[in-house]
Amino acid sequence: MKFDEQLMKVGDLVMFNDEGTYAKWFFGQFATVESVTQSIATGDWHCRVRWLSPVRYHDSHTTYSDFKVNNFKVYAN
Repeated sequence: MKFDEQLMKVGDLVMFNDEGTYAKWFFGQFATVESVTQSIATGDWHCRVRWLSPVRYHDSHTTYSDFKVNNFKVYAN
């Protein structure tokens, strides 16, 4: 799977929009992209994001997360 760098790049403002397992905590949260990499094992593209505000996840808060790029909508690039 080829990644289109124009879809998401470091510094972009993104919103988590996946309605699956992690939606309970992250849906609608905004972040900036820190890195974009391809998994050697699966070929899927992933990004590391820094949340604009720490997100409550289970019993703590997180500032950074790693998800597949298709879990996000790019708002500014």
